[in-house]
Amino acid sequence: MNLLDFAVTTPSRLDSFLTENTGKSRAFIQEQIKLQRAQVNGSLCLKSSHRLKSGDTVSFQWVDEIIPSHLTGTPGDLDILFEDEFLLAINKAAGVIVHPGAGQKENTLVHHLLHYLNSSQFSELSSERPGIVHRLDQGTTGVLLVAKTERMQVLLSEMFKNRTIKKRYQAITYGKVTLSGTITLPIGRDRKDRKKMSSRTHKARTAITQWKSLDRFEHFSHVELAPQTGRTHQLRVHLSETGFPIVGDPTYGKGKPKGSSLALAITDWLKPLDHTLLHARSLDFSHPITTKHIKVVAPLPSDFTQFLSLLMEHDPCPA
Repeated sequence: MNLLDFAVTTPSRLDSFLTENTGKSRAFIQEQIKLQRAQVNGSLCLKSSHRLKSGDTVSFQWVDEIIPSHLTGTPGDLDILFEDEFLLAINKAAGVIVHPGAGQKENTLVHHLLHYLNSSQFSELSSERPGIVHRLDQGTTGVLLVAKTERMQVLLSEMFKNRTIKKRYQAITYGKVTLSGTITLPIGRDRKDRKKMSSRTHKARTAITQWKSLDRFEHFSHVELAPQTGRTHQLRVHLSETGFPIVGDPTYGKGKPKGSSLALAITDWLKPLDHTLLHARSLDFSHPITTKHIKVVAPLPSDFTQFLSLLMEHDPCPA
């Protein structure tokens, strides 16, 4: 049983408040409220839409879901970059959904892991996202760590929380960036579209991204990104709101640079692109059990390198 107490400082719906402060999905929060797990000012509250006022206190208790008996392993391709008895690192492909949710019940990475591990190694994990200790968006490729045991799940989760795992990403963006810099725009839920994140919200939280240019072209840039915080969609929002949206981003990166004339070969290549050119390149950390230094590097996807080659040929940066 988990129990948390909160003090409300800004008016909000009960389900929105708990979603933001626990990191759980709204569907999970609403289900727990129906199960009489939330109290407001010491009284049971069964309405997800209950309006909280500044000064209210909220108590919330819940039990993490154990892997449902109907959730069985299914065969799927796993590109394993590293594995020992405690954890494994996967090179996630574009389009793969990590865990079951409202929009995807089957054929997720968790299903493939259950099949690969014969389900038994996951049996002790009690979580709504078994083994998953951090996230990559559906369209993002690259390194994803997975815990095999409950102890490792706790240890890795703490390491991500305490930022002792060094993360490096690469992306191809629209626009010609400068050589390096740091973005410090705070990030929160967009006021108009709750599925999006934005810096233009009164509930924004600190977000820091360091970046440096790897290659610059006439209309595009190849950059390395080092997030110092872990906000939802952080890299995508930071680059978009500083004028360099990631190529292929369906939410934050639509369109091409205004007033630009791209080579036909580039526009033709971009038309069928169905995912963001954002790649989790590496994770660097000290193994929490063996203490060995681990650095896992995921090779760049073929479409990423193809587009870089295309830019070198058709969009070179003038001398």
